Amino acid sequence: MWKRWRNVTAVILLVSLLLLAPVDARPEYMKDFKEYSDSIKKCTLCHVQSSGYGGLNSFGADYAKLGKGERLLTKDSDGDGYTNQQELSSGTFPGDPDSKPGKEAPGMEVLAALFAIYLAMLIVRKI
Repeated sequence: MWKRWRNVTAVILLVSLLLLAPVDARPEYMKDFKEYSDSIKKCTLCHVQSSGYGGLNSFGADYAKLGKGERLLTKDSDGDGYTNQQELSSGTFPGDPDSKPGKEAPGMEVLAALFAIYLAMLIVRKI
């Protein structure tokens, strides 16, 4: 019985950590985007890697060069046919040509939670 509780507790902790793992981008930069959806307030708004390390994506480079202003918002940084303003307003990433208004994909949080549930089912079956 103890082993079962230990496994269930471990799975619950894992799922909780996976759901809490997404972090917000640096607040000092996000203040420029406070009127937009929280879904874009991640490192990948400006960076090529979700960790925030690595280089800037095309939007990040334009933001560093132009700051937040009319020139940045009317530009199409990723060349996908939508202005940065359109993408920010729709909650998509203006530095990712695959992220476009109207094209929603499940986030990594959802996929991680589904994987954790699958693992929990496997563990419970073995008990």
